[in-house]
Amino acid sequence: MIAALQSSAAPPDGPVVQSVRVGFRVLHVATLLLAIGWATANIRPVPPSNQAVVLRFGQVVRVQPAGLVLAWPRPLERVVLLPSGAQQMVLKIAARTAQVPGIALDFGAASPMPEDAGSYLTGDGGVVLLDASLTWRISDAAAYYLSEAHVAAALRRLFLASTVAVSAGRPLDDFLAVRPEHATDAASEAARQALRGDLVAAVNARLSALAAAGAGLGVEVTRADVTALLPPAAKIAFDAVLEAGQRADQGIATARTEAERSRQQAQRESGRLLAEARAAAAERVATARTDVAAIVALESHADAASRPSLLDQVYRERIARILRQAGSVTTVDPLGGGRLILPAPGK
Repeated sequence: MIAALQSSAAPPDGPVVQSVRVGFRVLHVATLLLAIGWATANIRPVPPSNQAVVLRFGQVVRVQPAGLVLAWPRPLERVVLLPSGAQQMVLKIAARTAQVPGIALDFGAASPMPEDAGSYLTGDGGVVLLDASLTWRISDAAAYYLSEAHVAAALRRLFLASTVAVSAGRPLDDFLAVRPEHATDAASEAARQALRGDLVAAVNARLSALAAAGAGLGVEVTRADVTALLPPAAKIAFDAVLEAGQRADQGIATARTEAERSRQQAQRESGRLLAEARAAAAERVATARTDVAAIVALESHADAASRPSLLDQVYRERIARILRQAGSVTTVDPLGGGRLILPAPGK
């Protein structure tokens, strides 16, 4: 009796009740799925080209390399992906100091001036324009994440400061070959190759100083690509000096050739004159010896008693040879005052 009354008093299980029950079950499952999704939201793989920084309430707690990251869901922890330490990034250094008053920087259409080139004073008082780009990587992911927004500007300033210091301690020939005598010099070529390494070392030294002061950027410079140029006015002057030097060298070479030719000609003329003089001297000596041979023989063989008669005989022989060559001979006796005309020899 009582059971029958209770059964008749219970409300029927209608469509509304069943719909509400199904709705609550769907809501329960959806809530469970959302909870599972929220709990596993920060469980993700990190690609080989990246590394993950895990932050808990905005504070860096660890750095996760490539692999699977396990972190609490947001807002408890947050995972930020950054480039890996092996990935190289390039930063173009926009110096924008090349456009200085008093220096014209228009190279013309054939050789346009880089817009980002900077003007630097070298140790020997020259001016060089440098167009540079830095290759860098992340060395400390936590420090890089904290200073990521300022890394590019900081690297630019550090590079400009380092370049000013390095340029002030080096001559212009360490940047580019402007003098012909240093174009193929091994020491100058080695100095130009070492310039990029010195710039990298100077920038990294300044980065280390910032890290020691607690303001590290978390980056490291691995390479500096630098293109050195001359200002147009200086380039024109160096070209003029080079052209003048080439003309001077050409003139010196021509003068040396002419001098050598004149020297050889003078030597030939001197040899000819000496040979002719020696031959003439030898001929004169031989003629003189021939002319005095008889007298010398007479002097060496004749005694004092017979010398006057022999001398008179030699005189007659010689005078007869001379008289034979004359057309006519006139003799005058200085004592008698008479005149005798002799016929020509052989008549």
